[in-house]
Formats: sequence, C-alpha cells, structure tokens
Amino acid sequence: MNRKITVYGYQFIEGMLQADEEQSRMVQEIFRVYNSGVPVSRLKDHIEGLEIHRVKLSDMLSDKKYLGNEVFPKIIDQELFEAVQKRKEERRKAIGKEQPYIYNKDQFLLGDKMKCGECGSAYHCYKHGELRRWDCSKRLVKGRVACRNQRIQEEQVKELFMQVVGNLEKHPEQIRKITVYGSKRNILLQAAEHEIELLKNNSDHNIDELLNLIYKRASLQYEDTDDGGAAYYTKKIEDLIQQHKEQPEEKTFDKDLFDAIIEAITIYKDGRVVFTLKNGAAMTETL
Repeated sequence: MNRKITVYGYQFIEGMLQADEEQSRMVQEIFRVYNSGVPVSRLKDHIEGLEIHRVKLSDMLSDKKYLGNEVFPKIIDQELFEAVQKRKEERRKAIGKEQPYIYNKDQFLLGDKMKCGECGSAYHCYKHGELRRWDCSKRLVKGRVACRNQRIQEEQVKELFMQVVGNLEKHPEQIRKITVYGSKRNILLQAAEHEIELLKNNSDHNIDELLNLIYKRASLQYEDTDDGGAAYYTKKIEDLIQQHKEQPEEKTFDKDLFDAIIEAITIYKDGRVVFTLKNGAAMTETL
C-alpha cells in the first residue's frame, strides 16, 4: 500500500519515496512559467490542467525540497530555483511588500511560544508593514475557517506580559504555584517517541509528519541545556523577577526577561491569555 505524502510532486513507489512523473513535470512547468514573468495568480491561465490553489503555488515556489536532499529526489535545479526566488523578491518590492505577509518565527519577537487554547495549534505572526498580528495557524484550512479563536496584536501580548511581571513582583509566591512537574524536555521527548511509534505502525502515515517528529526527537535528545527541572527554574525565575523589581528605570517590555521565564502563551476565545512559566506555573491575564 502506498503511503500518503503532502508534498506535491512525490509519491511512495514500492516503499521508496520517488518523484511522481506527471506531478514532477507539472512542478517544473510551474517554476518555468513563473520565472518567465507570469504572476502566481495567473499561472492557471498559462498551464493546462493546473488545479492547485494559488496560496499553495506560492509555497511550492519557495519549497527547497524540490532541490533534492537525503529524503526527497531532485525535481528543480539550483539555477532555476534561485532565479524564481529572485523574481519573487522583485515582485514583492514592486507591490510594496518587501517583507512578505507570511509567518516566520525567527523574525518575530515572541518566537514560537504562542499556542491556541481552542484547537491546540500554534499561533503564527503575520506581518504587514509595521503591524504584527498573531492568529491561529489553523484558522483557515483549505480555504475554510477551521478555528475561530481570536486574533491578538503583539503589543497586547507585551502589555499583558508586563502585567504578569508586575503581579509576580507583588506576589512572588505565585511563582511556586506549579501545575507541571518534572523535566518538560523529558516529557516532550516521551511524547515525541510515542507519536513516532504510532505513525510507524500506521501504513498510511504521512512522511512529512514522521520526519518532523524524528527531527524534533533528535533535537530534544541532543539539546545542550542546564535544565534542572521545576526547582531549578523556580529559583531562576524568582531571582530574575527580584532583579527586575529592583531596577529603577521605567518598566517597559523586557525581551530578555520574557525569553528567560516564559515557556508558552495560550490564547482562548473568551479573552484569557495564559502565560506558562518555565517551571510550569501558570499566570492568567484577560484581554
């Protein structure tokens, strides 16, 4: 039985991941036509039989898997791929979007800490000009609304974080209200290993999902950290909050403090924003 795969252009043949002959030709045609100057929104007018949504087409044109690696066979050569990336950048500049309206966790202040409390998915930051808006990554799935959790501005999150810091300065005992015990990294590792085994036992498993889990497991296994568990982080957070409290200057958003003490931020539809500290304690603020 062939296994499912979500990357257009590939399929499993006799248990081996290979380039699909028909789809790989279509991928090559998409790259060639786009590089000739046809915008993504008009590709369907120039490529016979093309039925791929324009959002996915745009993602495909930036997907490095098509260059080939240890898992995915090569479909697009390096020269054409780089030419397409250059044309995409020129197109963004031409329409006044030097910074694309897409998610990139490395660009944004809050990184990958934001989570959806309604469906469990990650929150992504979408930048448009100076505006940074966080939204559930599963709000739209295949063009349909799948999660109706609220959007939140980055400035709102920063303000709420400073409220949390202020509350901890006044009531440091709340740091010890721990709801998660033990090493979070070990818990995540066990969860990743369990998910990997479940996928391996499923003949229809998604290869992308399996690869992501394997990479995640490797990262957790070899991560060099001074994680001493809940007790270690409790002491560390108490010290950092006390240091912040003693600072004489005006209290504005402190990114270093944010990175040091916050594990996750969970957004709920009813306006609750739960800040989970790295020792497992949770602080709730309301929009």
